[in-house]
Amino acid sequence: MLSKRKIASSKWNKFLKVFGTSTLAVAMALSLTGCGTTTTTKPNSLIIWGFVDEDVFSPIIKDFKNQNKGIDVKYYKKTLDASYEDNALNSILSGQGPDVWAMPNDWVYRHKDKLAAMPATMLTSKKIVAKDYFANVVMQDNVFDNQIYGLTPTIDILHVYYNPTIFDATRSNINKTLGSSNPTLQTTLSQILSKFPITWDEFNKIVPYLTVKNGSTITTAGAAIGTSNNVRYSQDILSLLMLQNQTNMLSDDLSQATFNLPIKNAAGSDVYPGKNSLDFYTSYSNPAAANYSWNSSAPNDIDAFVQGKVAIIFGYSDTATYLRQVYPNFQFQQALMPQVGDINSIVDYAHYTSYVVPEASPNTALAWQFVQSLSTDEASTYRSATKEISSKKTETDVALKNRGAGTPSQDQIKTAQSWNKGRYPVDIDGQFKQAIDRFNSRTQSSQAALDTAAANVTELLRKAIW
Repeated sequence: MLSKRKIASSKWNKFLKVFGTSTLAVAMALSLTGCGTTTTTKPNSLIIWGFVDEDVFSPIIKDFKNQNKGIDVKYYKKTLDASYEDNALNSILSGQGPDVWAMPNDWVYRHKDKLAAMPATMLTSKKIVAKDYFANVVMQDNVFDNQIYGLTPTIDILHVYYNPTIFDATRSNINKTLGSSNPTLQTTLSQILSKFPITWDEFNKIVPYLTVKNGSTITTAGAAIGTSNNVRYSQDILSLLMLQNQTNMLSDDLSQATFNLPIKNAAGSDVYPGKNSLDFYTSYSNPAAANYSWNSSAPNDIDAFVQGKVAIIFGYSDTATYLRQVYPNFQFQQALMPQVGDINSIVDYAHYTSYVVPEASPNTALAWQFVQSLSTDEASTYRSATKEISSKKTETDVALKNRGAGTPSQDQIKTAQSWNKGRYPVDIDGQFKQAIDRFNSRTQSSQAALDTAAANVTELLRKAIW
């Protein structure tokens, strides 16, 4: 049997109310065995679930225990797969923790009714004003109704990985073929390849030269972009393009999808930034387009990359970790995401882990103390291990000309954005992938594909029950 320390009934009842019918059945089954309202979490202990290696948390936990004598802290590394959410919720209901729960940043709104907000005095006691200390994207993703439901020591941004060997070979071929016939173009392309494209316009200039074809067959792809089945972050790339093009994603009250609707341009005319973004994204998988470089028959982007079959892929910082661990001899370089240009603001797409505290935990105050310490005092230790960007706010101005090749730095904290996907972030990501597929298969036009996605997303946003 589990230990006999009961969870406070008010917390338990509220947790069940917002939890959902499938897991409620689990809770009822547990209660019939006599174990439904007990917990293995002790008053002086914390259970932490996360996605990073144990070595990342070991020094952080050691410091926390030194500052809180008699505290027992256990960390469990988990995999963010299709069963992670259900496993976590079932574990919380059965009283086995976690007390500190790691989740993607776009899940916090989904679960906020099950979470304990940070005690109001916890940051002020350290003379920290959250909105002045943490980046805007952290506040946007984790603060609702002036309550903090999650924090993070770092954020990650979508960026580029490219094969320098393919780039060097392409530059050499351009110098040979264009050096005498078109020296101006040769110089332009060589410069772009040397520093990596800063804008999507520059990106489109080099992709045809990076792409090698044998007849209609692509033997070396310029970039893994344009499809959904073999581009791991297709939904994030499309979201980024929409945000860069100033698309209004949802209504302010989160009751309607608006990414398919027009906005007014400077001349007062209607433009469809969502449609334009989908058109642009899928152009790379359109054989009739000048920048055609990828299709659904290619391997997944990571495999194609390490096999030398594609010059450019898109990923987060864990992609570098994976490549170095699994393919230590494979050479790659990193760059920042291309931008629309001087007309629009610089936008990077943020994706990161938020650390939250379930309201059903019997140790919410202690758990929040750990999250607060992790996100402020221990942030540098965590950041050194994960190679992500500090979540701390900076006012550094970012110039478009300073982008290009290189790993993401603290400068990108100011340009990092995300968007609230309501209570169904995974389903909404799926709708974006399906919109890509519908247009690529030509079963719908790009506008119709987005209209269908918007109708389905609106239905999700207005769903009355879980």
